Amino acid sequence: MATAAATVARNRSIYLRTTVALQAATVLVVVPIAALLLRAALTAAGLTALTEASAVRLLTHPVSFLLLLLLAAVASVAVLIGQGVLILIGTRLRDEAILHPRAIGAELAAVSRRLLGPQLLVFVAYAFLLVPLGGLEVGAFLTRGVELPPFIASELRKTVVGTLLWMLGAVIVLYLNLRLVLVPTVLLTSRVSVLAALASSWRMTRGQSARVVGLFAGAWTVFAVVLGGLVVLILFAVRLADAVWPPASPLVAGLTFTVAQVAVLVVSGLIVAVLTQALVVLAAQRREHGGDIDWLTTAPLGATPAHPRRGASRAAGWVPRWAGMPGGRATAVAVLGAVLAVAITVNTTVMIAVRDDVTTAVIAHRGVTDDAVENTLDALEAAAALGADYVELDVQQAADGGLVVVHDTNLRRIAGINRSVFEMTTAELTGTTVRQGGHTATIPTFEEFVTRAAELDIAVLVELKIHGREQGDYVGDVVAVLVAHGLVETARVQSFDIALVNEIEDRFGEVTTGWVVAFHRGRLDPGRADFVALEESSYTPRILSEAHAAGAQLLLWTVTDPAAMRRFVRDGVDGLITSDPAGALDQRAAVAADTSLARRLEDELHKLVGWW
Repeated sequence: MATAAATVARNRSIYLRTTVALQAATVLVVVPIAALLLRAALTAAGLTALTEASAVRLLTHPVSFLLLLLLAAVASVAVLIGQGVLILIGTRLRDEAILHPRAIGAELAAVSRRLLGPQLLVFVAYAFLLVPLGGLEVGAFLTRGVELPPFIASELRKTVVGTLLWMLGAVIVLYLNLRLVLVPTVLLTSRVSVLAALASSWRMTRGQSARVVGLFAGAWTVFAVVLGGLVVLILFAVRLADAVWPPASPLVAGLTFTVAQVAVLVVSGLIVAVLTQALVVLAAQRREHGGDIDWLTTAPLGATPAHPRRGASRAAGWVPRWAGMPGGRATAVAVLGAVLAVAITVNTTVMIAVRDDVTTAVIAHRGVTDDAVENTLDALEAAAALGADYVELDVQQAADGGLVVVHDTNLRRIAGINRSVFEMTTAELTGTTVRQGGHTATIPTFEEFVTRAAELDIAVLVELKIHGREQGDYVGDVVAVLVAHGLVETARVQSFDIALVNEIEDRFGEVTTGWVVAFHRGRLDPGRADFVALEESSYTPRILSEAHAAGAQLLLWTVTDPAAMRRFVRDGVDGLITSDPAGALDQRAAVAADTSLARRLEDELHKLVGWW
């Protein structure tokens, strides 16, 4: 790490310009191409978005499947090129060879050509799935959003077996990442295939896992410390402006946020450069222990490396041609100044745009479960006492047609018995003891739950859980209970099954319906639903705008992070389904009462640093 840091420090100008150029190319070229390919794939399958419900249709359509493969290949090759530029710069600097963009471009083109063919699929699986899931990306900005949805992990961790499986999977993925971390370096510095690079990295990293972990941990610790210190200074400046001269606060906030953006760009670029150079050094050390690879050098074997004067020929190839022309430097400064001025203006506008009203509803997910079992009367009463706007509950049909409030179709997790809801009668279910967090209760009927909700004057968000063995008029029975207790005007009914949502709209127009979506990419089309309940990791401000433009509301589930709660409230999200309703109420109140820009800036900084 010390060797890598010293190399980057001596050549920081080269690395800064390179990382900025790579990120600009990703945003301006690769991302639009990926978005175009996704839209084309969706259009070919007759879809507007990729969700968990449409995934099978999309993946089984031949044209759409090929377009998705092309998208993954484009993203993976772009990641390799992004890392490859830094790797090749690192190897040339290590060998003190002259840098020349054209030569590096030729080497990248040669590697890209070697990827053509079936082995490209192997590299896509490595770069587009394994590395992002393991979290050891090095400058792979394009694939950083690839992750296991948080709700899946949270559901797995609710049981001992699920927790063990989740932990085992995480350890396996991390270990594979550690052992294969040198794959890009091997590909870029040798003439081997992808499979050979995988095997070579596996051999070279034997016994080096702790060392690799140390490299990443050290690099990102430095990043956190530097950015943390900057955040403290920025927030101090805005708080000072709030206290001394409030009218200047928006400008100060916009200016300091722009400084933070530039700092994140610079610091993260240098960190990525140091990490890449460290891996280059590690690969050079490890290859001395084995000679089974046709390693390349930046100069012919046996030749004497070039020793250019510092800052002369080695960096000359990286200076834009127009910069050496008369007025070229002045032009560069003017362009940079214009970009910063636009950024400051936009950021100042964002800081000013504080919502006058806070209307986000707080929805207690399966009730309040701090001192109660989920989906029970105790959890309902706790939610009402807390002051939640809604309580969310799950309704299933028993073997005899009765309606009960329970989430899992099998009672193993919540009651410790291996029986399914659809094979038990209402009496058997309501006589079953459920346990959670050291608390016990019994499963309530839907009638009992709604009766108590009406007494407590708390609105309900009813999720229809389909187990596939429903009989009679399941939907009609649910609505009838709501009507009987006078809750149909305030209640909301949601389902993952869009066909079920449409059925409710056809038969019971007075019911507010919602479509539950666990994963979403593309344009949001709520259809006939009155609201969309979206898993929070798929949220973007654009989706919120699309929902509102279609006349629908947007709810997010299952939100637990306080910073995320504040951001969603500030954005105007219509509801938060959360297992921490007390925290959500506190954050909503804080946003409503906050008259300074310091907290808003803190949230924006959290979002900025969190992405990197």
